[in-house]
Amino acid sequence: EKRKTLSFNFIHESSKTITEKLLSNFNFSNKSIHLFYPIKTKKEINTWFIHKQLINQNCIFYTSVHNQKKNTWDCIQFDPKVDFTETTFKVPVPVKYLNSLYTEIDIIIIPLLAFDNDGNRIGYGKGIYDKIISNLNPNCIKIGVSFFEGEKEKIQTQIHDKKLDYCQTTNKLYKFI
Repeated sequence: EKRKTLSFNFIHESSKTITEKLLSNFNFSNKSIHLFYPIKTKKEINTWFIHKQLINQNCIFYTSVHNQKKNTWDCIQFDPKVDFTETTFKVPVPVKYLNSLYTEIDIIIIPLLAFDNDGNRIGYGKGIYDKIISNLNPNCIKIGVSFFEGEKEKIQTQIHDKKLDYCQTTNKLYKFI
Protein backbone atom coordinates (compact mmCIF):
# COMPACT_ATOMS: atom_id res chain seq x y z
CA GLU A 1 0.00 0.00 0.00
CA LYS A 2 2.86 2.41 0.81
CA ARG A 3 4.31 1.96 -2.67
CA LYS A 4 1.01 2.86 -4.33
CA THR A 5 1.09 6.30 -2.69
CA LEU A 6 4.55 7.19 -4.01
CA SER A 7 4.76 10.07 -6.44
CA PHE A 8 6.60 9.65 -9.73
CA ASN A 9 8.96 12.43 -8.65
CA PHE A 10 9.79 10.52 -5.45
CA ILE A 11 10.39 7.34 -7.48
CA HIS A 12 12.63 9.20 -9.93
CA GLU A 13 14.74 10.96 -7.30
CA SER A 14 14.94 7.96 -4.95
CA SER A 15 15.92 5.65 -7.81
CA LYS A 16 18.77 8.02 -8.72
CA THR A 17 19.93 8.16 -5.08
CA ILE A 18 19.81 4.36 -4.72
CA THR A 19 21.83 4.02 -7.92
CA GLU A 20 24.50 6.48 -6.75
CA LYS A 21 24.87 4.76 -3.38
CA LEU A 22 24.84 1.27 -4.91
CA LEU A 23 27.63 2.22 -7.31
CA SER A 24 29.69 3.73 -4.49
CA ASN A 25 29.29 0.60 -2.34
CA PHE A 26 30.08 -2.08 -4.94
CA ASN A 27 32.57 -2.65 -7.72
CA PHE A 28 30.61 -3.74 -10.79
CA SER A 29 33.48 -3.43 -13.28
CA ASN A 30 33.93 -6.47 -15.51
CA LYS A 31 31.17 -8.38 -13.71
CA SER A 32 28.17 -10.29 -14.99
CA ILE A 33 25.15 -8.33 -13.73
CA HIS A 34 21.50 -9.38 -13.72
CA LEU A 35 18.93 -6.57 -13.62
CA PHE A 36 15.16 -6.63 -13.50
CA TYR A 37 13.63 -3.73 -15.39
CA PRO A 38 10.72 -1.71 -13.98
CA ILE A 39 7.09 -2.00 -14.95
CA LYS A 40 6.11 1.66 -15.14
CA THR A 41 2.60 1.23 -13.73
CA LYS A 42 3.85 -0.71 -10.66
CA LYS A 43 5.83 2.22 -9.19
CA GLU A 44 9.00 0.14 -8.97
CA ILE A 45 12.55 1.36 -8.54
CA ASN A 46 13.78 2.66 -11.86
CA THR A 47 16.69 0.29 -12.53
CA TRP A 48 17.33 2.05 -15.85
CA PHE A 49 19.56 4.43 -13.88
CA ILE A 50 21.69 1.46 -12.81
CA HIS A 51 21.69 0.11 -16.36
CA LYS A 52 22.94 3.41 -17.80
CA GLN A 53 25.77 3.67 -15.25
CA LEU A 54 26.93 0.09 -15.74
CA ILE A 55 27.27 0.45 -19.52
CA ASN A 56 30.55 2.26 -18.90
CA GLN A 57 31.89 -0.39 -16.52
CA ASN A 58 32.43 -3.19 -19.04
CA CYS A 59 29.73 -5.38 -17.51
CA ILE A 60 28.01 -8.33 -19.09
CA PHE A 61 24.24 -7.75 -18.87
CA TYR A 62 21.60 -10.34 -18.02
CA THR A 63 17.90 -10.28 -17.33
CA SER A 64 15.01 -12.76 -17.26
CA VAL A 65 12.31 -13.39 -19.85
CA HIS A 66 9.13 -15.36 -19.41
CA ASN A 67 9.07 -18.64 -21.32
CA GLN A 68 5.36 -19.13 -22.02
CA LYS A 69 5.73 -22.74 -23.18
CA LYS A 70 7.43 -23.87 -19.97
CA ASN A 71 5.90 -21.18 -17.74
CA THR A 72 9.38 -20.39 -16.40
CA TRP A 73 11.65 -17.36 -16.35
CA ASP A 74 14.74 -17.93 -18.50
CA CYS A 75 18.09 -16.21 -18.14
CA ILE A 76 19.27 -14.18 -21.12
CA GLN A 77 22.38 -12.19 -21.94
CA PHE A 78 22.19 -9.06 -24.08
CA ASP A 79 24.04 -6.04 -25.39
CA PRO A 80 23.13 -3.13 -23.05
CA LYS A 81 22.73 -0.79 -26.02
CA VAL A 82 20.01 -2.88 -27.68
CA ASP A 83 16.40 -1.63 -27.83
CA PHE A 84 13.81 -2.98 -25.41
CA THR A 85 10.18 -3.92 -25.87
CA GLU A 86 7.43 -4.80 -23.38
CA THR A 87 6.02 -8.30 -22.90
CA THR A 88 2.38 -9.12 -22.23
CA PHE A 89 3.21 -8.65 -18.53
CA LYS A 90 4.51 -5.12 -19.39
CA VAL A 91 8.02 -6.27 -18.42
CA PRO A 92 10.74 -4.54 -20.46
CA VAL A 93 12.94 -7.05 -22.29
CA PRO A 94 15.67 -6.66 -24.91
CA VAL A 95 14.57 -7.24 -28.51
CA LYS A 96 17.73 -9.21 -29.23
CA TYR A 97 19.44 -11.57 -26.79
CA LEU A 98 21.20 -14.89 -26.24
CA ASN A 99 19.91 -17.66 -24.00
CA SER A 100 22.16 -18.06 -21.00
CA LEU A 101 22.41 -19.62 -17.55
CA TYR A 102 21.81 -18.08 -14.14
CA THR A 103 25.04 -19.70 -12.93
CA GLU A 104 27.03 -17.19 -15.02
CA ILE A 105 25.86 -14.19 -12.98
CA ASP A 106 28.19 -12.51 -10.46
CA ILE A 107 25.70 -9.98 -9.04
CA ILE A 108 21.91 -9.89 -9.16
CA ILE A 109 19.98 -6.73 -8.27
CA ILE A 110 16.48 -7.48 -6.97
CA PRO A 111 13.71 -4.91 -6.53
CA LEU A 112 11.45 -5.70 -3.58
CA LEU A 113 8.61 -4.46 -1.44
CA ALA A 114 10.03 -5.02 2.04
CA PHE A 115 12.90 -6.68 3.89
CA ASP A 116 13.96 -7.29 7.47
CA ASN A 117 17.29 -7.06 9.31
CA ASP A 118 18.03 -10.74 8.58
CA GLY A 119 17.86 -10.36 4.79
CA ASN A 120 14.41 -11.89 4.41
CA ARG A 121 12.43 -10.11 1.73
CA ILE A 122 8.95 -9.74 0.37
CA GLY A 123 8.86 -9.64 -3.41
CA TYR A 124 5.80 -9.39 -5.57
CA GLY A 125 4.14 -12.60 -4.38
CA LYS A 126 4.64 -15.02 -7.24
CA GLY A 127 7.91 -16.67 -6.10
CA ILE A 128 9.66 -15.69 -9.34
CA TYR A 129 12.71 -14.19 -7.64
CA ASP A 130 13.03 -17.19 -5.27
CA LYS A 131 13.13 -19.59 -8.24
CA ILE A 132 15.72 -17.46 -10.02
CA ILE A 133 17.87 -17.13 -6.87
CA SER A 134 17.75 -20.93 -6.48
CA ASN A 135 19.46 -21.27 -9.86
CA LEU A 136 22.29 -18.78 -9.22
CA ASN A 137 25.84 -19.91 -8.53
CA PRO A 138 26.54 -19.98 -4.77
CA ASN A 139 29.01 -17.07 -5.01
CA CYS A 140 26.55 -14.72 -6.71
CA ILE A 141 25.96 -11.57 -4.65
CA LYS A 142 22.24 -10.90 -4.11
CA ILE A 143 21.49 -7.20 -3.64
CA GLY A 144 17.99 -5.93 -2.95
CA VAL A 145 16.98 -2.36 -3.77
CA SER A 146 14.18 -0.73 -1.82
CA PHE A 147 12.51 2.64 -1.37
CA PHE A 148 11.86 1.74 2.26
CA GLU A 149 14.14 0.93 5.20
CA GLY A 150 14.25 -2.54 6.79
CA GLU A 151 11.27 -3.77 8.75
CA LYS A 152 11.88 -3.99 12.50
CA GLU A 153 9.72 -7.08 12.78
CA LYS A 154 11.05 -10.31 11.30
CA ILE A 155 9.33 -11.27 8.04
CA GLN A 156 7.73 -14.69 8.20
CA THR A 157 9.38 -16.96 5.68
CA GLN A 158 8.59 -20.23 3.98
CA ILE A 159 11.04 -22.98 3.09
CA HIS A 160 11.38 -21.78 -0.52
CA ASP A 161 12.14 -18.14 0.41
CA LYS A 162 15.68 -16.98 -0.38
CA LYS A 163 17.58 -14.33 1.56
CA LEU A 164 19.50 -11.32 0.32
CA ASP A 165 23.18 -10.64 0.96
CA TYR A 166 22.66 -6.86 0.93
CA CYS A 167 19.93 -4.28 0.45
CA GLN A 168 20.48 -0.72 -0.74
CA THR A 169 18.02 1.99 0.21
CA THR A 170 18.23 5.76 -0.20
CA ASN A 171 19.70 6.02 3.31
CA LYS A 172 21.72 2.90 3.98
CA LEU A 173 23.39 -0.27 2.75
CA TYR A 174 22.17 -3.21 4.82
CA LYS A 175 24.57 -6.17 5.04
CA PHE A 176 23.25 -9.65 5.88
CA ILE A 177 26.30 -11.87 5.26
